[in-house]
Amino acid sequence: MGIFTNAYMPKTITFPRRIVDYSKCKSCRRCFDACPSYGYVWGDDNYPHPHGYGGYPDACISCWNCVAVCPHGAIRVEGAYYVDRGRHKTYLRKNISLPHPFGEKDRRPYESYAKQLTEVERVVYTRRSNRLFNQKKAVPEETVNRVLEAGRFAPSAGNNQPYRFIVISDKKIIQELEHGAMRSLRLLKNLYFDKSGKGKRPLWKRIFFTVYSWFDPQSMDPRPFTAVEKADRIDEKIYWDAPVVIMVLKNTLGISNPDLDVGICCQNMVLAAHSFGLGTCYISLAIKSMNLPLMKGFRKKLSIARPWKAVTCIALGYPVGKIDGVIARDTPQVDWFRG
Repeated sequence: MGIFTNAYMPKTITFPRRIVDYSKCKSCRRCFDACPSYGYVWGDDNYPHPHGYGGYPDACISCWNCVAVCPHGAIRVEGAYYVDRGRHKTYLRKNISLPHPFGEKDRRPYESYAKQLTEVERVVYTRRSNRLFNQKKAVPEETVNRVLEAGRFAPSAGNNQPYRFIVISDKKIIQELEHGAMRSLRLLKNLYFDKSGKGKRPLWKRIFFTVYSWFDPQSMDPRPFTAVEKADRIDEKIYWDAPVVIMVLKNTLGISNPDLDVGICCQNMVLAAHSFGLGTCYISLAIKSMNLPLMKGFRKKLSIARPWKAVTCIALGYPVGKIDGVIARDTPQVDWFRG
């Protein structure tokens, strides 16, 4: 039966350990609110407690956002998310470290060399995905235009610029998108997760989701389902009450690789936004639902038709408190062929 367990909620997952120092915790709820998954529960003792999902009590996607947003240094994370074998195997080196721009052997604290870095480098290393938006501070359209312009000047294959932007600041339209997307996302999530909390997976589920993962392995990775679980528990707020959502579409007839061009364009916008003091978060959770027949009416409302197709959204707004900060990340393999 290994063929089924390795593709559907693989048993070979190991998770990081989240440790809360309750002597430092001030019960501000920032870790609880900012966690992209339902990674913490709020206890009767008025403290956050690490929480899992899908039958895994220690489950965590290893984003370290709880560490970044805690103003009291009360949380630390040890280890990271790994899958040792199967379809969702991770290929990182299990080498968790802070930025080392001057070489992997340089283990100085970030603060000791931050002034040696360029402004762009500092934004890259300190930018964090924001899910705590200031509801009382609107984003001026002039600032949104500056963010869009940064995307417009991104490189693209053949200067094709195969992207289009839809800026949504109408809360009712954002909520309509969230509600429409959650209809299908909730159904799939409830089928996928083990609601018993004991990690039991019926044979039919193992077969169904394994076969599904042959055709769409990225969507069947366990991690995206955690975001659906969180949205389901916070009144379908996929975009975390962001005052602005920028939907980015690709021209499906674009030359070469329009998905790559869209990605480069989006990163230009995100880095520019953070340089203005804004917070951003890439959120593609609603995109698959957006492209289903059930949301045909919503696509028509936004004038989305061939050759355009939604790729991702960027939630945009001013953060509540300090969001950005340096955290540790795992390390990909780098192969050098020196002359």
